[in-house]
Amino acid sequence: MSNQHFNSNLDNVLTLLNKKAWALPLTELEQKFRVLPKDATAFGDELLNSLWSLHDATKTDNELPLTHLFAVRLSKFEAWTFRFFISKNQVRHYLNPLTQDASEVIHAEVSQSGTAFPAEDIIKRWARDYLV
Repeated sequence: MSNQHFNSNLDNVLTLLNKKAWALPLTELEQKFRVLPKDATAFGDELLNSLWSLHDATKTDNELPLTHLFAVRLSKFEAWTFRFFISKNQVRHYLNPLTQDASEVIHAEVSQSGTAFPAEDIIKRWARDYLV
């Protein structure tokens, strides 16, 4: 998915959810996950699908706690099982995609694990703190 296509779809769904303030943190996060292997689930697609699903849910109940629901969904994305790291002196230094700049993450090596990094509770906390 191109940057323009992602940004356009993100803008559309966030407008419908009345959550335009989420655009910058979600765009920055999506950019970091563009380095994942091509055969991995695209973070941007998963992000947009989750947001559109929330929008569909608001048609039934417009009082849904969107930030809380999205925080839970975001923490379950497969992309969190990927580890970004930089090797220095044969030691791996892991990067946290929630806190590292995109310029650092896009130059990192990537491996996959069976569990989320950062942990799901930290991802949820990030969402509650930055998606207001």
